[in-house]
Amino acid sequence: MKKIVYLLLAVTMLTVSNNAEAQHRKRSHSRVFDLELRGGVNFCQIDGDAAGSYNKIGFHGGVNTSFPISDDGSFRFIVELGLTQKGSQINNSTLDRHINLFYVEVPLMLAYDFLEQKPLRLAAGIAPAILAKAKVTTDGSYDNLQSDNYKTLDPLPFCASLRYRFSEHIGVDVRYYNSMLNIAKENGSGTYRIFRSNKGQFSRLLQAGVTITF
Repeated sequence: MKKIVYLLLAVTMLTVSNNAEAQHRKRSHSRVFDLELRGGVNFCQIDGDAAGSYNKIGFHGGVNTSFPISDDGSFRFIVELGLTQKGSQINNSTLDRHINLFYVEVPLMLAYDFLEQKPLRLAAGIAPAILAKAKVTTDGSYDNLQSDNYKTLDPLPFCASLRYRFSEHIGVDVRYYNSMLNIAKENGSGTYRIFRSNKGQFSRLLQAGVTITF
């Protein structure tokens, strides 16, 4: 009888020890930095440019890392560096114009990882962007005046992200971006954000793509 009791105690202690070690590894893993590559397509428009649909197709690519800001690692802060193509396409009875804006952006987002293995991530923040190149064509010809009309910095675009990992490394994500400050230097017309004096043109886009997590 004593041998059975001792055996049960030994099995119980071994099980508790193994569970504690597994939890320790899980907590340790949740506390480290991760690395993610992402890329895909953009569906873009510019509010205030006399067009109103996501008919401009672009691309995006970037690399980001995140680190935990809560004890269980569910809340994380994301820092990213990426290249993205924004703009719009105006095609009506009076105007044929294609606006291509290439930005280097630095999204900064607060994220929360859901579910047991944390495959679902919801994030929101801002994505300051520096204009690397602007190319506008009007009626098929390069438009120098319009190409020079976009500001070098878009300092306050709002962004929100939803990512789902199918495995430890591969996932898909969608993002929404909306500039909060006017991106154009001069505006013959336009709309506004937040307050009426903040009037002009504002990039808005949806992203869809693939992620690879290391």
